[in-house]
Amino acid sequence: MLPLLTVFTLLVVQFSLIARDQLALWQSAREITRDVAIALDPYATAQRHRTDRTTVTIADGVVTVSLSRRTYIAPAGFDFLRRSITLRARVSMALEPPVAFQSDVVGDEFPTYGP
Repeated sequence: MLPLLTVFTLLVVQFSLIARDQLALWQSAREITRDVAIALDPYATAQRHRTDRTTVTIADGVVTVSLSRRTYIAPAGFDFLRRSITLRARVSMALEPPVAFQSDVVGDEFPTYGP
């Protein structure tokens, strides 16, 4: 029974590591998307973030970032089972205006509007 429990534990740990890597990849995609969406010059910011594994597109006021990363499944002690997989993340966000409601700013305060 102990060998089966050990193999099961190793599988759970390996899949947990892959899930952690996938979540980190999604978070990176969100951060890049947000950086481009709020930038004063989104096209220059998008160009700065582009790499061979990072695609940044801007179309119809929407920023889309696609990331990919290669990782390996290698259960401890079973190197002959080592396999590579590619993780992918894709996030979209609307472009935000550089300064919202600039024409409504009066001095240092925003005017208040009643209901």
